[in-house]
Amino acid sequence: MNRRSVLKMLAGGAGLLSGLMPLTALANKLMGKRDPIDAIKAITGGSQSASDKLILKTPKLAENGAQVPITVDATALDGVKSISLVVHENPKPVALKINFDSSDVVTFASFRVKMGKPTKVTAIAQTASGFVTASGSTKVTKGGC
Repeated sequence: MNRRSVLKMLAGGAGLLSGLMPLTALANKLMGKRDPIDAIKAITGGSQSASDKLILKTPKLAENGAQVPITVDATALDGVKSISLVVHENPKPVALKINFDSSDVVTFASFRVKMGKPTKVTAIAQTASGFVTASGSTKVTKGGC
């Protein structure tokens, strides 16, 4: 088998695959991209409620999408086990998950995430009584992803 025949086989296989499945869907499948709603359902099991006790602070306008400051404050909630952050327009929407092993820990987190374009952001706190969410949105002037 020579190089030309291998290249022809690869090109034919790529053509066949592109006819069966759109290239973006193929790329998303290979890279592990998830729909943000599916990601939230996977974290919460489909049962969550919005709460004003979970405070999500995002900037209205981020000048640099490579470092967008986010703050999640769950100190008003009892029995917080974990905090997750979903950035809806990112290729991989689940940006982070923080587990709290002890009830003595202050459930407050401040961090920076990458955002490629204007997006909705959802914070999810797992408590002893279930999952609560808070949402916000940020506009990005210079993409980071």
